[in-house]
Amino acid sequence: MKILHILEKKGQQCHSITPDQPVAEAVRLMIHNRIGSLVVMERGQIAGIVTERDIVWAAGQHSVNLVNMTVHDIMAKTLVTCTSEDSLEHAMDLMTRNPTKQRIRHLPVIDNGKLIGLISIGDIVHALLTKTEFENKLLKNYIKHWPDEESA
Repeated sequence: MKILHILEKKGQQCHSITPDQPVAEAVRLMIHNRIGSLVVMERGQIAGIVTERDIVWAAGQHSVNLVNMTVHDIMAKTLVTCTSEDSLEHAMDLMTRNPTKQRIRHLPVIDNGKLIGLISIGDIVHALLTKTEFENKLLKNYIKHWPDEESA
């Protein structure tokens, strides 16, 4: 199964913010949209990503100054991305083993240099669970209709 399958099911809507906006605006957007990350866009190009985890880390490190911080101050600038043609297994591998050496829960999907969506670990787990349930149903149906030895 490919990443494209997830995007076809969930849609390609991707919420974004600019690096010069305050962290408080990132928090507001995440709460309002019930999401865990925002793609950081600068001059029409993807510049990074800011996640709930980035905000919590910044609050722990800079609680007094967090009000004065911008998205640029806390965003992840080294991006790990995938394409719509990548497999779910490849995306899961990127989330656990990648150049940042950190576990990632959100992957921007880039095709031909353009952001076309964002997937989360939850999206991948849901897709794999659906796939497994379908395969399980097929196997049960196959076994149920297995020919008897006597009728062979």
